[in-house]
Amino acid sequence: MAQTTVHPTPSSFPLPDAYSSALVSIFDEVRPGIVQVQTEQRGGGTGFIWHKDGRIITNNHVTPNANDKVQVHLIDGRTLEARVLQRNPQLDLALLKVNGDNLKTLPVGNSSTLRIGEWVFAIGHPWGQRWALTAGIVSALSSVKLADNLTTHYIKSDVRLAPGNSGGPLINADGQVVGINAMIFGGDLSVSIPSNVMSTWLAGLPKSPITLGIEIQTVGLPENVLQALQPHRESGLLVVGIGPERQSQYSDLLIGDILLDVAGKPMNDAAALRTIIAHSEDGKPVAMKILRGGIIIHADIVTLARS
Repeated sequence: MAQTTVHPTPSSFPLPDAYSSALVSIFDEVRPGIVQVQTEQRGGGTGFIWHKDGRIITNNHVTPNANDKVQVHLIDGRTLEARVLQRNPQLDLALLKVNGDNLKTLPVGNSSTLRIGEWVFAIGHPWGQRWALTAGIVSALSSVKLADNLTTHYIKSDVRLAPGNSGGPLINADGQVVGINAMIFGGDLSVSIPSNVMSTWLAGLPKSPITLGIEIQTVGLPENVLQALQPHRESGLLVVGIGPERQSQYSDLLIGDILLDVAGKPMNDAAALRTIIAHSEDGKPVAMKILRGGIIIHADIVTLARS
């Protein structure tokens, strides 16, 4: 009897399975950091979480009206109220802010290293289809003069975009944001704002005041605590209130805590605390000595940008 040779059915997907698996991994990794942005008047768009404190990048044309109610939908089912912190109509960029915990940020890459022919991917909500993925290659790196003193750059690719993709990330093969998807430029070419343009704009924005996100009042210290402190002081700062941002992001300070030292300086009054915090960096921990339940503890407490 003649032996029949069975040939495996060729894969319908033209790329190697290893590449396909890598793309699936990238999609699973970045999807939690991508949000759907909805407004009262203009429907929806896309954005991505840029900072763990709730700052989100999108297109200005997604939220053009200052009085519009803006909501952000997360992959875990949460819907958060958002407000516009900053906008740049010329660059078509906007910075939103939400209050929420466990927010997944996306890494931002260097768009100046992009090459013609490089694979890129877009994730967004075209026609209301949530977290849809499309792929393409970079076809051109262009620039345009917006004003006498302003020239900006664009990435052109053949990733497929549609209404609802605006403001979403253009991702490279390393899972980094290299652009913000903006529009279709005739035919099938899509236009994205390079990540370096976005980063330059963000770096030039006014810095927000730094805060701990708490309310305090000066209180006297027990005698046994006074004897244990060097240098000597008579008072500390009692935490009497905690703001919603601190509650949602950190549980490191409690109502009833007494701040004794911050960055090695005694906390005799509120002015001393404000001076130290004003010179600290947003999101960076500050060493503190705290009286909690009669016990002196040491902790590194993260500061917040007041928005």
